[in-house]
Amino acid sequence: MSIYTKTGDKGTTALVGGARVKKTDLRVETYGTVDELNAMLSLASKAVKDEANLALLEALQYQLFYLGAELATAETNTPKAGQRLITSDDITAMEQAIDRCMAALPPVHSFVLPGTSEAGSRLHVARTIARRAERRTVELSETANIRPELLKYLNRLSDCLYALARFEDQLAHTNQTVIQRYLSATTQRRLALPEATDTQQVASGQLALDFSLIHRMLQQAMKAASEMQVPVVISLADRHGNTILTYRMPDALLVSVELAPKKAYTAVALKAATHELSAAIQPGADLFQLEVSSGGKVVTFGGGYPLYRDGHLVGGLGISGGTVEQDMKIAQAALHGLHLGKEE
Repeated sequence: MSIYTKTGDKGTTALVGGARVKKTDLRVETYGTVDELNAMLSLASKAVKDEANLALLEALQYQLFYLGAELATAETNTPKAGQRLITSDDITAMEQAIDRCMAALPPVHSFVLPGTSEAGSRLHVARTIARRAERRTVELSETANIRPELLKYLNRLSDCLYALARFEDQLAHTNQTVIQRYLSATTQRRLALPEATDTQQVASGQLALDFSLIHRMLQQAMKAASEMQVPVVISLADRHGNTILTYRMPDALLVSVELAPKKAYTAVALKAATHELSAAIQPGADLFQLEVSSGGKVVTFGGGYPLYRDGHLVGGLGISGGTVEQDMKIAQAALHGLHLGKEE
């Protein structure tokens, strides 16, 4: 089937219903701007990282199809039965997305440059197109019957895209900060290490947790947990963050099976006890939104500890099942006397 009809060769186009108007008609300009916005949202979605934002952008693209179709319908034609229309529910969903994003962002007291990341920049471009689409629709409403929901929707859409852009910018900044801190810590540690290669260190057992240490850690953790009457899950990770083992004591919370390995992984990934990260993830701090950007793999409450042997990172321990304080005490008991601290 050919995509060209030649019916528009003389500068006219058909509205929904068959009426023909000039291609410069304000109604055509209006739904054409909505179409431009839809294409820009598609481009923006290719750079967006947050899963919730991606899902929202897809929903918005479908909604813009519905909105454009309504704008392209001549007033002499009523919407077809079953035709999807923009509703107050669509506006409410955007407002909820705005609230979600803005609640996760530090306050601003000045103008914000439009985009510090690729995703943020594309979303800001989409925001300006949304504003133009709104201006065209307001102008069209002066001579045509436009439902109030369409004006409200386009007004809220530009706000929503602003919030998404800032959220993605902050997410990109957090990811870059985490990478920089990790590379810096890795470089400093390598400079401080002897010249022996990783292969030689692994062969000598320096960078591995041997069975004897693992067994003693398990024994000491279970003994402390039993004395405190707090069943826990105990997890150990190697120096690469891979899980070595996860043991669940009888009656330990099922959710702890998920949390204990994450604590062990976090301790290795960031070379820090998990309780030490709490301040760093607060709004405005270096690692703000770390947990979001890591896809849930990182946790920042107590119970996770990095394990060192002769100054080398060899793994991580994660304890989960009690309160934060109880998890930390059990973890500390597991490490007692094993000389697995950073300075030992």
